[in-house]
Amino acid sequence: MNNQANKQYFGFTGKLLHINLTTNTIKTEKLNRDYAKDFLGGAGYACRYLIDKISKDLDPLAPENIIMVMTGPFCLTSAPSFGRFVICSKSPYTKNWGESNCGGFFGPELKRAGYDGVIIIGKAKNPSYIKIINDKVEIIEDLSLWGKGIKETRNILKNLSKSTKIRVLCIGPAGENLVKYSNLNADGRSAGRTGMGAVMGSKNLKAIIVKGDIFKPEIANPSEFKSVVRKTIKFIINANATKVLREYGTSAGVMSTHAVGDLPIKYWAQGYWKDVEDISGEKLKENHLINNVSCYGCSIGCGRIVEIKHDDHNVPECEGPEYETIAGFGSMILNNNLESIAIANDLCNDYGLDTISASGVIAFLFHLYNKGKINREDIDGLELNWGNHRSMLTLLRKIGTRSGIGNILAEGSIATGKHFNIPEDEIAAINNLEPPYHDIRACYGLALTYAFSPRGACHMTADVYKVLRKQNEIDFSSIDIHKVDMFVNSKEMAKSTIKLQDYRALYSSLISCEFSNPPPEFMAELIENLLGFDFNIEKIKLTGERIFNLKRLFNIKMGLTSEDDIIPKILLKPLNEGAAEGKAPDFKKLKKYFYKIRNWNPITGAPTVNKLKELNLDNIKI
Repeated sequence: MNNQANKQYFGFTGKLLHINLTTNTIKTEKLNRDYAKDFLGGAGYACRYLIDKISKDLDPLAPENIIMVMTGPFCLTSAPSFGRFVICSKSPYTKNWGESNCGGFFGPELKRAGYDGVIIIGKAKNPSYIKIINDKVEIIEDLSLWGKGIKETRNILKNLSKSTKIRVLCIGPAGENLVKYSNLNADGRSAGRTGMGAVMGSKNLKAIIVKGDIFKPEIANPSEFKSVVRKTIKFIINANATKVLREYGTSAGVMSTHAVGDLPIKYWAQGYWKDVEDISGEKLKENHLINNVSCYGCSIGCGRIVEIKHDDHNVPECEGPEYETIAGFGSMILNNNLESIAIANDLCNDYGLDTISASGVIAFLFHLYNKGKINREDIDGLELNWGNHRSMLTLLRKIGTRSGIGNILAEGSIATGKHFNIPEDEIAAINNLEPPYHDIRACYGLALTYAFSPRGACHMTADVYKVLRKQNEIDFSSIDIHKVDMFVNSKEMAKSTIKLQDYRALYSSLISCEFSNPPPEFMAELIENLLGFDFNIEKIKLTGERIFNLKRLFNIKMGLTSEDDIIPKILLKPLNEGAAEGKAPDFKKLKKYFYKIRNWNPITGAPTVNKLKELNLDNIKI
């Protein structure tokens, strides 16, 4: 094998692919060593690259917007669960930082071809795809792919390449139709949230296919690295969370979240649901599971392959629904038909739709209908009584094709609310992004997670709902994260949430799966022995904080201020039943703690000059 690694870049290839679709220009550029050292790779590197090049006034769907597909430094090494890749751009949905990461095998294949990432700008004259075979890169016009679903597109491209091993990243009809929350799919795994599929669609870019066999990363301290990898894998394999995820996938969370009041029900208005067991992970395994699937280098295997037998949609084999999808198309609309939820998941995977935003806007429509604020004439004659899964599936198809009421829903919950003259406090969306399906009334730290997530409401920014309950069996005290009562509005709650935000920001750069949680000390050892420079717990905390604040700076540049750091009233109204009965965070109090601990200006919402100097971000111009 011809290893092209420059030893100045342990872990990295040292090279990025730069493609201009307007001019058909293909070139390579060197990885910026300073960016790689300060931000490590992945989303951090992408944000540092993009913050200098993207303006507040830039239309995210204009040819001038840039989309980056980035791997992390651990990709292709023996370290477990680092095979993910991330897609970053200015979001067409939120107009702020756009980021979505994805598992599978596309990221490792891109790196094996010799690239740490791909930078794409411009717009192809006609629908096209990018073909990367090691150092041979082509932009290929192919109008026949436009309009096809993701599954068919993937099969066609694999057949054209005459290789089942080629990896395909592509959009579906939703991305082509510029649905604002459309996503991308890589060999069955989805990169959801923030509308990265629409950015690709706006560029007439249907897909990127890649096959590589020329690169293997250099490791600074091979024997030490191997030793840390061994103990890391052992820790992950023996974790109870791993065993549960392997057995039931993320759908295992349905019953446990319901038990603690974390599962949203009836568009965030109900705390208990008698039918919850019908959509549980146990039922999914019992009635539909075929087998498990794993991403590259994964020790967990949480993916599900299921069979659907339904008069609306018979599929012998497809990706099974994750927890978020089950909650969104299930409990959020009181739908206890598990087969219809699996169908919704399969449709989203083929249209290329983020299941959280798609289900969120559909549930919002159900809510409006049952409140009497809209009628059948407003929604193409559909009846949206709670639990009506057939109308739910019809709405999903309408969104993917932007037909009828789907054309409005394709713009998201806030836009739909404006269309029907609904006040924003009655809409479950934060910075225009529908929240994932973990209720802030069951864990007060989630209010800070959602309000201050760089990409809009996002649980992956700080999964306090499980970490602060010690569900991950990890002692995070070394990075100042401590177990606290879920129902406190304390400074300690704010501090632990902040420290977890920083740690997960580090994950977004490395890029690690958040289900893989070795102790932070192991993570520091892995980084040090891979990259070859001193890295300890203090560096873990500092680097994560730097990355998180960088994303905040990006959003400040896009026009975000402290006035955008809000939670709508619908998510703060106490419920009269369930495990979180009568509970709601004091967001104003938590927000004050947050700003003080972060050392952010409470008026502008930006990090202070002193904080920027401390993080070595004072050279960034916004």
